[in-house]
Amino acid sequence: MNTPSAWVPSAAILLAGGAARRMGGRPKLLLPIDGESLLQRAIRLARAVQAEPILVVLGGHAESYRAHLIDTGPDVELIDNPQWAEGLGASLRCGVAALPPNRPPEATFFVLAPDQPLVSVTQLHRLQDALRNHPEATAAACDYAGTPGVPVLFRYVWRHRLLGAHGDTGARRYLQEYRHEVMTLPFPEGACDIDTDEDYAAFLRR
Repeated sequence: MNTPSAWVPSAAILLAGGAARRMGGRPKLLLPIDGESLLQRAIRLARAVQAEPILVVLGGHAESYRAHLIDTGPDVELIDNPQWAEGLGASLRCGVAALPPNRPPEATFFVLAPDQPLVSVTQLHRLQDALRNHPEATAAACDYAGTPGVPVLFRYVWRHRLLGAHGDTGARRYLQEYRHEVMTLPFPEGACDIDTDEDYAAFLRR
């Protein structure tokens, strides 16, 4: 009789390495939404789906974010990316390199963008359910603006692929390249992200 394998938690990579140039270079992930910063909110969502570890990739505002998260807890690891100015791909590569290396192939990891304020625990659970119910798929991504994107849940087979990320290209390029392996879930709210003061003001008016 086969013995069921032990449950392996999903890790989570939170991409917080940008310079927020379109917001005047301010640390935009400190902006409050319903009493918590965008960065704290993303960590709360990762905890709600029992992600472990939660890897926060820092870059352009590392000092501000590190001070903000000083009492966050031992489940959160702050990862400094010295190549953050290269772009989003460098932050993704840095986060993937910091994943626990010895998990089985069926293990998974999220990639989350904290500047997406409409991502919910429900949506993250939907991604987990999609991979659980479709063992032939190697990733479950959100579909908005006509293309798959974050948040996304990857199986560990993607770890070596994403270690090649570079420049300002994130996971979306790889999701397109391996689209035949990717489950996509409609999530039009994913198109809402906060890049500018106008975006933030519009979100608060919703």
